[in-house]
Amino acid sequence: MSTTPYGEATWDLVPGHTALVLIDLQNDFLHPEGWYATSGVDISHMRRVIEPTRELVAAARAAGVPVVWTRHGFREETAGTFPTLRPFLRDGGLRQDTWGYEICEELRADGFEDGDFLCHKSRLSGFYLTDLELILRGLHAETVLYGGVLTNQCVAATSKDSNFRDFKTIVVEEATGTTMPHLHDPAIEMMRVGWCQVSALADMTAQLQAMTAPAVT
Repeated sequence: MSTTPYGEATWDLVPGHTALVLIDLQNDFLHPEGWYATSGVDISHMRRVIEPTRELVAAARAAGVPVVWTRHGFREETAGTFPTLRPFLRDGGLRQDTWGYEICEELRADGFEDGDFLCHKSRLSGFYLTDLELILRGLHAETVLYGGVLTNQCVAATSKDSNFRDFKTIVVEEATGTTMPHLHDPAIEMMRVGWCQVSALADMTAQLQAMTAPAVT
């Protein structure tokens, strides 16, 4: 008899102890006029996250769940090896204090709000040399939902680091996307069997809505 070498996580969403983190949903990644698209990178799979993100954010706000947005960017002196690994970024893109660095216009219109938390990052993990953990601890978060781009890179790295910090980590599958769609499903499976819960959008929005429902007496 063979033994399954992992157990799938199932975490509860607890009022006052849940947060939503959205990774790198910026103009340069998602907008048709952003650096990725204008450099010839196919952004269609990444853009699939826009509507699910709107739905997820709306459900989170209704449930009183705080929303944290990360933005990935750098200045020349802090770029490290990134431009070598992404040659099309050597001359521009993902630069701090530019239009491309900002939260995608399509999400700012009815997703991002001024009361949300913003976290700057310059490496794949949203926890590396950032204040993300400080924000989440300050919010008393125990369970953290994640969406964003890219599935196989920043989402995978951040969710793994989230697990390392003992957060109950949930990745919302429809709210993630990548530039290399053939890597999406393997990355999702890697996360599911390795370090976090992976859930469907409908399941998460239903759980968030249940948090807002009045108690039955």
